[in-house]
Amino acid sequence: MAVIKRVRYATMEDTFLRIGDLKIRIRRRPGTGTPLLLINGLGSCLESWEPLITRLSGRDIIGIDHPGMGLSSAPNHILSMNELAVFYKDALEALGVSRADVLGFSFGGTVAQQLAKDFPEYVNSLILAGTAPGVGGFPADLITLLTASNPLRYQIPLIREMVAPVIYRGRVGRHPRLFEDELAGWDAHRATLLGVTCQVGAFLGWSSMPWLASLRLPTLVMCGEEDPMAPVANSKLMASIVPDAELRIYRGQGHLFLFDAPERPVADIIEFLDREREEVAA
Repeated sequence: MAVIKRVRYATMEDTFLRIGDLKIRIRRRPGTGTPLLLINGLGSCLESWEPLITRLSGRDIIGIDHPGMGLSSAPNHILSMNELAVFYKDALEALGVSRADVLGFSFGGTVAQQLAKDFPEYVNSLILAGTAPGVGGFPADLITLLTASNPLRYQIPLIREMVAPVIYRGRVGRHPRLFEDELAGWDAHRATLLGVTCQVGAFLGWSSMPWLASLRLPTLVMCGEEDPMAPVANSKLMASIVPDAELRIYRGQGHLFLFDAPERPVADIIEFLDREREEVAA
């Protein structure tokens, strides 16, 4: 897991690591406190986090291009959720991080759940945003699923804008042209069909329902009230199962609430992380 290349992007530094057989892009912004690990959603790259990262000033942030996404190489087989948990644990080890707060969005939220279950010693607290517990949860409706399954939305920006009212809703659903300015990072690196297929394959048949109640760490569950991809019932369900979990629901917001309307969610994230830091210090 040696560093094999470094390049600079504006004020951020990208580090390319060899983790197992994969060349992985990791972006870290040094700061104070426990590092916050960001785990991307389906088909997205590190740049998609910019609306959130810019509002988390002063914090130690770690972002990773999922295998097959952004500038990370694709795996030679579909990685299971357990293998993905090992991957993110190995990435933390490669960075010399023994413990991190973990924020997983959408597909990344399922990986975050698995990481917390398999390697709880690496997870200080858990933030689950716009995600679900897999089998046993509440799937998206048929129209949303059929629209979201169009692979061209990962390749052609215009297609992404056209389907936004159906699969994202919220602010970007009402104003799809946000992908051309505020959310331009979503198209910084086009997702490959191989990479997306591997992510979908990892999720199929997976469920955290049998062990969610065993998670014993501070947990914040967040969702947009209008989210069609991860219906709000999933967040309510997870928050009711994970012991002492907190729930935040954002009215009028959709699947991309962390990015197209980040002010309220960021304030809640900061309050949650600061409170956990104070309690640990006490």
